[in-house]
Amino acid sequence: MYETLVNTISNLIQFQDNDLSIIKPLFKPYVVKKDSILVDKGEYSNMAFFINTGYLRYYKVVETGEEQTIHLLSPGDFAASFCSFVTNEKSDETLHTITDSELLIINKNDLENLYDSGVKWQIFGRRLMETLLLEKEKRIIDQLSLSAQARYIKLMETNPSLIQNVPIQYIASYIGIQPESLSRIRKQIFLTNVK
Repeated sequence: MYETLVNTISNLIQFQDNDLSIIKPLFKPYVVKKDSILVDKGEYSNMAFFINTGYLRYYKVVETGEEQTIHLLSPGDFAASFCSFVTNEKSDETLHTITDSELLIINKNDLENLYDSGVKWQIFGRRLMETLLLEKEKRIIDQLSLSAQARYIKLMETNPSLIQNVPIQYIASYIGIQPESLSRIRKQIFLTNVK
């Protein structure tokens, strides 16, 4: 249950065997069904989620009433309504499960206590936030500088499991196009690869 979390933490800091006894009581297993709301718009959220298995979507309902996918999350990712988690304000977005998912959840107080337990865990927190900020910046730059087809190809190359496990309408929303346009792009890519 904790192997994926340990691997993710190990990518950020040196993980010792006794560290498992520190994090295990803080990250509690949580199994949730497909299409479950983890954080809803208008709710306060002091919980962060680590994805062992499954796929999540973080989205906002825009003025037109459409759902704009902000982020798609895979096994090994951390998820939260970060604005609500950090500022203690109501969430403007919704976090929901695309598939049945096995998660580990930690509340804000426990996470703060983990950071306070030693410099090592403060470094972990800082590196995790740096990683999340870099991902966000790269995504913004891609949205501004790459064509829709190039954004889709990049997603295929960097996270092929998303393509296989997430419905096309969510992927289209994530890369900023309509599902019909993504269907045309996928057909083009397929025809190019067949030749």
